[in-house]
Amino acid sequence: MNKKIIIFLLYVFLIIPHCFEASSKKRVRKDEVPQLMNYPSAEISEYRLHGGDVVIKGQLISQEPEIAERFSGRLKVIMRDYIVNKEKLSMIHFEPDGTFSLSLHVPYPMFVLIHPLANIYACPGDTVNVTIDTTKPTREKGLSVSGTGVSGEVSRMVNTIHEHYCIFPDHEDGHEKGTDSLMVWRDKQVARLDDVVRQMNAGLPELEGCSPMASDILRTYVTSQHLENICRYYLLTDMDSIDREVYWREFFTFLAPREQYLLDNPLLMISADDFFFNRMEFTVMRPLHTSKRDYLPFNYVSAIAPLIASQKRVYRREARSKVMEELHEKLQLSPTNFTAQVCQMRDLTSTLEWIGNDYDIAADEVASVLSAITNPELMRRAVLTYREYIRENELKVAEEKPLTKGDSIFRRIIEPYKGNILYVDFWAMYCAPCRENMINMRDEVEANKDKPVKYLYITSDTPEKCRQFFESNNIKGEHIHITPSEWGYLQETFQFSAIPFVIFLDKQGNLRKDNVTVEQLLNE
Repeated sequence: MNKKIIIFLLYVFLIIPHCFEASSKKRVRKDEVPQLMNYPSAEISEYRLHGGDVVIKGQLISQEPEIAERFSGRLKVIMRDYIVNKEKLSMIHFEPDGTFSLSLHVPYPMFVLIHPLANIYACPGDTVNVTIDTTKPTREKGLSVSGTGVSGEVSRMVNTIHEHYCIFPDHEDGHEKGTDSLMVWRDKQVARLDDVVRQMNAGLPELEGCSPMASDILRTYVTSQHLENICRYYLLTDMDSIDREVYWREFFTFLAPREQYLLDNPLLMISADDFFFNRMEFTVMRPLHTSKRDYLPFNYVSAIAPLIASQKRVYRREARSKVMEELHEKLQLSPTNFTAQVCQMRDLTSTLEWIGNDYDIAADEVASVLSAITNPELMRRAVLTYREYIRENELKVAEEKPLTKGDSIFRRIIEPYKGNILYVDFWAMYCAPCRENMINMRDEVEANKDKPVKYLYITSDTPEKCRQFFESNNIKGEHIHITPSEWGYLQETFQFSAIPFVIFLDKQGNLRKDNVTVEQLLNE
């Protein structure tokens, strides 16, 4: 046989198969689910997860006289404690020279919002400096953030990181084309997430030189934003025409291989935000809101014990444990998943709000949550939440607090309606649910027009902006237009950032916090 032919055959049988094998291995490696490397890069002690005060200060630069006075009440700091699903709103008050300083207590290191300017990071013990230069052509160019410690590092970089790695198309319509289309869309988003993880493993240039703690926070922030975006579109799916249980299991199959950094990650406590945990609570953690739970009788009665046992009820403690088991069984997630534990905590807070002062049931709720929580910091938060619940409900004498500017504004507004029951609705024209709520209230307003009740609609929009809506929809009631600054002070007084926001006052002018209705107040 020709020598050249022999060499060619050896090449075909020996060399080419190795090439195919190498190519196959290369494809396998490419298809592997990437995990975050060198993560976490900093050791987080338990003490670093505790709360404390952070100072937010800065200056308003402008060539306009008295601009500081006009800005007062326009800017606010919104602190959302997403572990217990509560928020606190604090106004920024400017001095005549344009400076301001605010000491904010945070329950743990977290992102807070300076509305409507930017997110900043607030870590106890740090100072964040914010400069607002109105002489610049745009808000972005006129805003600069700096500060000390981790707060300064993360606050300086978070907007850049967000713009480079967390901008998602606004008008994707996969959810409008059915579940098959949405599954294709989901695969694209998961691939995008994996690409970002590979970039982070290679080293993001924006994070070069920053501290390990700041790097961990920002990388966790990026991955949580991607998961939140995927879950947001899951919520938009038309669920009426499909098997929800099957679709839920199929949609979230991508989570288990990525669970360690996406869900079972204690860094989420100091790196994610309220929107992330809200999305998780009502999408991934679906069993939390579909499980049926009963309360245990609080005293043992031998006569009814056999009957209760024969009914095979699922009680609160068992139900919460079953939620974790169901996540493990159906989505292959860890039975001690950190994000699931946070969602259990959020559910506890919501439950305590409607329980009122029924302390037996409240104690049962807290015990049931503690049975599903293994994270020490979340256990501590559960105990503190119960302590705060008791304090709020057993406080017999109201604390004497100095009258705030918001109090004065509100007293001025309600003074003409003294002696009436007041339904007070804070709203705005841009808010579709606000307008819908006003339309839905028309019959009640008309039915009670001759009764001692007034419906107050308060907005910072001008009468001209609202007139067409009022007239075309026959919106009655008392329409009160205030300045944006006055609106800000009222937000601080009543601690709300979302609208519509409705409160009730009885005939004595007392603010009612017991979920009453106008009809109930009329019957008292």
